[in-house]
Amino acid sequence: MRIDWLEDIIALLDTGSVVEAAVVRNISQSAFSRRIQTLEMLLDVTLVDRRSKPNQPAIALRNHEEKLREVARHQRNLIKQIQTESRSGSRLVVVACQHAITASLGPQIVKLVSGLGKAHVRLRSANLDECEALLLTGQADFSITYSLASDNPGYRDSITEEAFIADERLVPVYQAEQARQMLWRFHMGDLDMIAYPADVFLGNAIERYIFPGIERQCRLNIVAETALTLAAMQMATAGVGVAWVPEALAHTDLEGERLTNLSEQFGSLDMQIVARRRSGDTADLQSRIWRELARAGAVVP
Repeated sequence: MRIDWLEDIIALLDTGSVVEAAVVRNISQSAFSRRIQTLEMLLDVTLVDRRSKPNQPAIALRNHEEKLREVARHQRNLIKQIQTESRSGSRLVVVACQHAITASLGPQIVKLVSGLGKAHVRLRSANLDECEALLLTGQADFSITYSLASDNPGYRDSITEEAFIADERLVPVYQAEQARQMLWRFHMGDLDMIAYPADVFLGNAIERYIFPGIERQCRLNIVAETALTLAAMQMATAGVGVAWVPEALAHTDLEGERLTNLSEQFGSLDMQIVARRRSGDTADLQSRIWRELARAGAVVP
């Protein structure tokens, strides 16, 4: 479909009338109507309900409004990407990272990728499932995510390649100045904590490997829940509750003694940071980036 035709349809959906859509598209009403009629003949569909006054988008068009808007967004993004690459001579590389990895390793990832030639990097921060979906649908060139040693990669074996980047630990942290009082309450049988939703990677991991041991010692009081590790760490820093966060993310606050690591009291969880790409990707720049990512510790100082 021609770009201008799709934009005509979106204008029609946005305004709800042929008259207003023509104004948005900066053409006369008669010219806009002719374009819509041409498109109707080519597609053999009715796009405008001409029984209504003023004419409005047909019900069939409204039924597919969300998909049409998604196609239009992808089309605009593609055009912007082509324009950017044309002006700068650089290639866009999309890396999907879990939120905490974006925060802790984002600068190193960008430095590594952009240093391998004319490339600019788009970091897509998302949860694990979204990162995998972006990779498998071709919306990302690479994904960088957490993994547990006990995880079964399953379908990834044939669809994606995986490379180890670094070891990581999920550690319990809390405001250093109030840690003594918090531990006293814990020994009295209560622990306030920041939780992650059970349907995200870290929430599921903590439910399986952390909660059972602690629940045998005390009563867990979940005072807040967030899917964002940065938000959980900030709440721990404010003394809201204990939060389990990736050690690399908390490194600066632990070194500065704003947070204290409570692994000895509550335990930690060993993880890995892994990179993935779709099997069979052979583009020169992507291959060079993959070789660097595949070197253990390539982006971790």
